[in-house]
Amino acid sequence: MKGNKTVLKGKSNTREELKEKNRILKHEIALKNKIFSISPDYLFLLGLDGKIIEVSRSVDKLLSSEKKAIGSKLSQTNIIHIKDIHRFIKSIHSLLNGKSINPFRSVFLTPEKEEIHVQVQISPLKSDNEIIAILVHATDITAQLLLEESKKESSSLQKALNDKEMLVREIHHRTKNNLMIMASLFSLTSADIEDENAKAIFNQTHSRVKSMALIHEKLYRSDDLKCINFGDYIRNLAQDLSNLFLSESNNVQLIMDVEDVKIDIVTAINVGLILNELLTNSIKYAFPHGEKGNIYIDFHQTANHYVMMVADDGVGLPNDLDLENCDSLGLSLVRNIVGQIEGDLIVKQDFGTEITICFQ
Repeated sequence: MKGNKTVLKGKSNTREELKEKNRILKHEIALKNKIFSISPDYLFLLGLDGKIIEVSRSVDKLLSSEKKAIGSKLSQTNIIHIKDIHRFIKSIHSLLNGKSINPFRSVFLTPEKEEIHVQVQISPLKSDNEIIAILVHATDITAQLLLEESKKESSSLQKALNDKEMLVREIHHRTKNNLMIMASLFSLTSADIEDENAKAIFNQTHSRVKSMALIHEKLYRSDDLKCINFGDYIRNLAQDLSNLFLSESNNVQLIMDVEDVKIDIVTAINVGLILNELLTNSIKYAFPHGEKGNIYIDFHQTANHYVMMVADDGVGLPNDLDLENCDSLGLSLVRNIVGQIEGDLIVKQDFGTEITICFQ
């Protein structure tokens, strides 16, 4: 009896163990089916013979209508790019021989032969420490690769832009240096000239060249290589002209009300030359006998225009002066440049001289 009881108990234990194993197996199968049905990745479950047991929904979408994955081999699905098929087969064989396989990149193909870049991981599925199946897990990395490529292109473009910026800065720097050399030559030459009229011409030319050099100096040091702060430029140019034409004991005072506005290089050079001529004329001729006086510089931006005014409370322009037909090189230059920038020139002579330039 004891022996019979022992046998019955053993059978009972075996049945319970089988039930438990079946329960676990059903749970694992249900879990596997759930994973394969909802996973956005490309999953292939392979038997030890290399044939496909199950695939995820993402794989089904890659199959053409006449193709079936179940029961086929990977090479027969036409999903994997032909250049990578050998790598998959070799990796699976290595895995079955106990070797580990590092993740690698591959290319899958859509039915329309569009390429999908994937990161592949091939892993063994084991039961009781024995391989029972192979899982091929591929993740779409196309967007990631496009982003990396975009970053590389952006980096290359940024480098090209930086190189171009350095080149433009160097051009402005060299242009400024060349203009300053010219200005120095005019200054050195004028020092050897005894004729006052000729000397004045050289000094005037020196100031014109230096006004252009100052533009390139500002651009070289600016963060913006196309525009300069014209208010800052006016302050610098006025100081340079004051140092050139006025002595420390001079009674003329410069009064400035200028707005910090950025304008482009072409306009800046033209308006800078105009400012140079008007300021020079006021400094040299408005107070001929050392009288006290003021020179006013005003620059601001309206809704549609820039407005620059140079005025003084000196002796004023000659009554018979015709701006349209005058022989003065400086005033002729002002008139011509105002025409080039399509601006308006307004002259008032009520108390001293007031010249206003309006331009787009």
